[in-house]
Amino acid sequence: MLNDFSTEYSERSDDELLLLASDRASLTTEAAAALDAELRRRNLTESDQVKHQQFVKRNEQREAKKRRRKIFGTRRDRGAWLDLLWAILAMALISFIYLVLPNRFHMKPDWQEAAVHVMFASVFVAVVSRPWWRKIGFWMSLLLSSAIHIFVVHAWIQRVGNLSRGQGKLAILLGLVLFFAVYGFVWLLRRNFYGIAARDHT
Repeated sequence: MLNDFSTEYSERSDDELLLLASDRASLTTEAAAALDAELRRRNLTESDQVKHQQFVKRNEQREAKKRRRKIFGTRRDRGAWLDLLWAILAMALISFIYLVLPNRFHMKPDWQEAAVHVMFASVFVAVVSRPWWRKIGFWMSLLLSSAIHIFVVHAWIQRVGNLSRGQGKLAILLGLVLFFAVYGFVWLLRRNFYGIAARDHT
């Protein structure tokens, strides 16, 4: 029996022997003796067994992470879904404000048309500017540029009547330009203000 185990173990790889050694409790006395003899013959020590156990544990953890990623997705995937959710909420909120308020306050059709163009521009800005949402300067700039935008578009509508499709696209583009102009102006003001404050404290 011992010779049978010795022959079998001599044909196995080092990794297989070290794996068996980590589960020594399940072996019979003869199998354990043959395993010890083969380990000594190959100069595989207890430190090799410990290293192999650590290696196996790392592999198991890696496989567990892969399984979780297949089920729940990676952190980047979850972040992308969260960004999409916030974008949808932002679009819904902005759309609600621009579509409901004109009717709520019985605004004239020209103001309602201007509000629609401003809504499209604001939604686009909010979606593409997701990394800036935590900055108060972003929301101040969006609010200020939207206010300027709606008055400019309203004046345009009063001058030429209902806007054509091409003019509507230009009106939306105007909103984007106004936002980035206002945001850049606010950024410069904050930079100059904090720069002066820092110099005053030095």
